[in-house]
Amino acid sequence: MRLRSITVKDICNRFHKNKMMHTLPVIKVELSVEVSFETFGQVCYTDENGRSWIKELVGPLWSTEIFLKQPKEIKLSVFVNNQYLQKGKSVKLTKKIDNEIIDQQEFLLTGDKLFEGWFKLV
Repeated sequence: MRLRSITVKDICNRFHKNKMMHTLPVIKVELSVEVSFETFGQVCYTDENGRSWIKELVGPLWSTEIFLKQPKEIKLSVFVNNQYLQKGKSVKLTKKIDNEIIDQQEFLLTGDKLFEGWFKLV
């Protein structure tokens, strides 16, 4: 009796035949934060599995993309440092799904506190 050797080609063919033919379309969710001045802070958002992530915000812009197989609620919030107590500045939070703006809010900073707190977009 002779042993049959398995090649890489055999393995690839086996996986190719078992591959799912119909896949769900991917939904692209883009989260962005725009601050009207140079600052730093923290951005908190939930990912496709519902886990919370906190990332550092440095400068006036921050953005990330999340790819989903099915629609889910994605939360976004930002904590802004206003070290020079600037008045009349703004923070804009935006959520886009497949390049279409779904939710957008703009918050005005009071300029009374060094740390303005969490601004939330749900």
